[in-house]
Amino acid sequence: MKKNKIYLIIAGILVLLCLIVVFFKTGVFHGSNQSPKSNAFAVKDTSTVSKVFIADMNGESVLLSRKEDGWYVQDTVKAMPKKIDELLSVVCNITMQQTVAKTAQSNINKMMSVNAVKVEIYQKAPLFTLFKHPFFVKERLVKTYYMGPATMDNVSNFAILDGFDEPCIVHVPGFRGFLTPSYSFHATDWFNCDLFSTKITRIKTLKVEDMENPEESFIVEKAGARFFNLFNIQHEQIMDYDTVKLLDMLSEYRDKNYETYVTSVGGSEKDSILRFNLFKTITLTDIDGNETRLDMYRKLTPDAMYLDAILGNVGDMTEEGPYNRDKFYAVLNKNTNRLVQCQYYHFDRQVQPLSYFLKKQ
Repeated sequence: MKKNKIYLIIAGILVLLCLIVVFFKTGVFHGSNQSPKSNAFAVKDTSTVSKVFIADMNGESVLLSRKEDGWYVQDTVKAMPKKIDELLSVVCNITMQQTVAKTAQSNINKMMSVNAVKVEIYQKAPLFTLFKHPFFVKERLVKTYYMGPATMDNVSNFAILDGFDEPCIVHVPGFRGFLTPSYSFHATDWFNCDLFSTKITRIKTLKVEDMENPEESFIVEKAGARFFNLFNIQHEQIMDYDTVKLLDMLSEYRDKNYETYVTSVGGSEKDSILRFNLFKTITLTDIDGNETRLDMYRKLTPDAMYLDAILGNVGDMTEEGPYNRDKFYAVLNKNTNRLVQCQYYHFDRQVQPLSYFLKKQ
């Protein structure tokens, strides 16, 4: 009987402690007029951050979520690691400099009601920690704040922490610049720009098909650690080729990315590009059998800077056609829902014909 009473007392104490911790965390024991602490916006342990939701006041939003193989945008598209690292650095180090003066709070609140970006940070966190032991760990919403525009000096931002009435001025110590770019609510800004990321030692085969000049197509096959055989499209081996040029081209597949995600082209224009403008297809297979395919499409241009290349003396088109010489469109792994734009100079060796790799006679 005594043991049961002891257990009940202990259980009652634990429940009371839990309630006290919860009340303190939810702000029951302090008023909303109280100013937040300098580190109130920060989440120090970013290794346990599982999601970040960012939305503007017009309904556009992006969800960044952590999975076993990295971060994803809207749960479907891989996120750019560099941008995620920059965001988590801001989330970890964001600091409140001061609250906004009482006389200016009304104007700042009006401005933020139009221009602020809502930020929600989720974390795998315990409900409370007792004697250094976490209890009831699960994904929780741990921070909500509204990031406003930059201050006049462009080295900090206005912000409001959920649960507090007063707008604050926040910054990242040691960083000279405003924080708005780190909280983009455009999903495409977070997309991973990687097209190819395969080291030369991991390339098994490379097939480059030239749709405009089929005889310039070729195949490369791994024959050793850093030795490759070159074939024409009929799979006839070419013995006399420039080894340095071929190895230079293959080594660049370790880091190839696109310039921007294309949203301005759609409908019949996009269908026309995909149907008529394909000029090369690159298919790379690594030693594990993973295949990456890139279809490359000519980009039409009406720009005056290219008119000399497009028009002859009597207004006839040249054989080059009315194509942009700097940029082209591409589709990765046949996903025509995602049209991207690339720069020729970044793919200079990848777009070279078979004849480029042959030794001069």
